[in-house]
Amino acid sequence: MTPKAWIMTHLRELRRFSASGFSAGPVAEDIYEWQATLLGPPSSPYEGGIFLISIRFPPEYPFRPPMVSWKTPILHPNIDKPRVFHPLLVTATWKVGTTVEEEDNYLVDVARMCVLEPERFKKEARLMTDAHAIN
Repeated sequence: MTPKAWIMTHLRELRRFSASGFSAGPVAEDIYEWQATLLGPPSSPYEGGIFLISIRFPPEYPFRPPMVSWKTPILHPNIDKPRVFHPLLVTATWKVGTTVEEEDNYLVDVARMCVLEPERFKKEARLMTDAHAIN
């Protein structure tokens, strides 16, 4: 399959199995350039936030990972400013069919705070959400 065919398959799947609070799709006519919008889940420190994500598929997709840029600042164990720096999204470890699990944490300090100091994590994540993700 060509890169464009892979990307079109993902787009059809997103439209067919849409998720509440999440949308993604091409920007204008460029199938390789996407924008995603994620709404902060209820009862989370991100509640009420609107988070923007930029996704750029390389011409070698799916054999090279998409470049994911988190446009809205957020406190999360897998998100480092301004890109998602999850190890599985690095070219050296990427392979077709790669998925990222929530348990796979990249930012150890933030993950540790989330587990060992949950109230502090919620407070700091809420402050960042209020400052950057709410109009």
